Amino acid sequence: MSSQSPLQVIVYDSPEHEHLAVRRAIESFELATDWGLPGGLTETTQATLHLGQAYGNHSAPLGTSDGLAARLRADAPDTTFLLWQDPYFEEADGHYAAHVPGVGDFESSCNANGTPHIALFGLVASLREAPALTTEQWLAGPGETLLGTRVRKAIDDYERPDAVA
Repeated sequence: MSSQSPLQVIVYDSPEHEHLAVRRAIESFELATDWGLPGGLTETTQATLHLGQAYGNHSAPLGTSDGLAARLRADAPDTTFLLWQDPYFEEADGHYAAHVPGVGDFESSCNANGTPHIALFGLVASLREAPALTTEQWLAGPGETLLGTRVRKAIDDYERPDAVA
């Protein structure tokens, strides 16, 4: 089995003063808009941060997503990003991480398309622990933590600029 899998990050919004830190993080994890193909890191790539465009690497060591997410949160806390590392084989889980300043963070296992997995067992357990809550209360509290609805909605709004807020 391989100890590598594709890793991608999309930066949706970033204040100008954090662009250099974001570019350095992306480059240090060997991600590029051409997905790590030979000759990918040109001066243009290094000098510009392309918002909304995927930066990737087809052969990132497993666990790289944790390091990249932590570095972006630390070095560029006001930057909105989504990243995921694919599962290393079909039945495994990948890693999804999203950060939206002022909204929060959400991490989950995911599939190769970056779609978070929500464990049915965890969902049922969370609902059982809060039987007196209405659905709306549960979604605003324990459900928000489990499902990441606010963060995922904010990311979806970046992906679909025509979305209604």
